[in-house]
This record gives sequence, structure tokens and C-alpha cells, in this order.
Amino acid sequence: AAPQAVAPASGTTQALPAVDAAAARAFVREEGSTLETLTFERVGSVTKEGVVKGYAAPVYAVPVASGQTLKVAFKPSNANLYFNISDAAAQSGAAVFRGEVDGETAELKASKDTTYVITPYQPRAMARRDETGSYTLTVSRS
Repeated sequence: AAPQAVAPASGTTQALPAVDAAAARAFVREEGSTLETLTFERVGSVTKEGVVKGYAAPVYAVPVASGQTLKVAFKPSNANLYFNISDAAAQSGAAVFRGEVDGETAELKASKDTTYVITPYQPRAMARRDETGSYTLTVSRS
């Protein structure tokens, strides 16, 4: 007999959505920047250390399921480093969280399965001078 599909038991957690890597790559705009998909438990966290040098910085993609809350805590080495969070699927590329205005801690509740893109950066005047700053980023889903 052929195996039968089994529906998940109630209370079983759903899988995370797939990362929309193609859409997330659109946020890697500067030479020297890279895209990294953050992988960790569906409900859990990960901490990353990184460096912004000039305009170049790592760009992080995080899959978040509908109803989940994404929390990001950003600890820069200096007061002139910031981060934005964007929905990879948003065609405008506009940030849903702007660290320069909104602060160093973000909390976003996903209304649909999505890939959020976290982009650390420094102001243009510093980037033009090819200045460097480091940071610690803690990302969690709940």
C-alpha cells in the first residue's frame, strides 16, 4: 500500500518559509557586501559580529513565518553605525524599520510568511572616507 500523508498534530510547529534569496540579493548593492542567510531554530536566536567598511557590509536574510515576531538588537562599536530592516518582497525596497530614526532594537510581527533583510550601514560622509566600524547583532524569532 502507498504511504498516506499525515496531517501535523495540532500544536505542532510549522516549518519556516523558504528564504527568498533572489529578492534578498537585490539589497546587496555595494561592492564588497555579501548576503548571508541566518539559520537558527524556528523559535530561537543567533548572534553575529560584523564590520561595516566604507559602503560595504554583510546583508542578512531571515525567514519569518506568519504570526512570528522578529527581534533584532544592534550593538555598534560607535554611534555612527545603524541598521535597516526591509521586507525582501517589497518592490520599493523601503525599510520597515530604520535604525537611524527608530533606535538599536527592532520588533516586527510578520503578517505573512516573509524574508526580512537586515542591512547594517554607516552615514555617507563616513562611508566616503572608507571608515570602519564593528557591531554585534542578535536576531531572534518568537
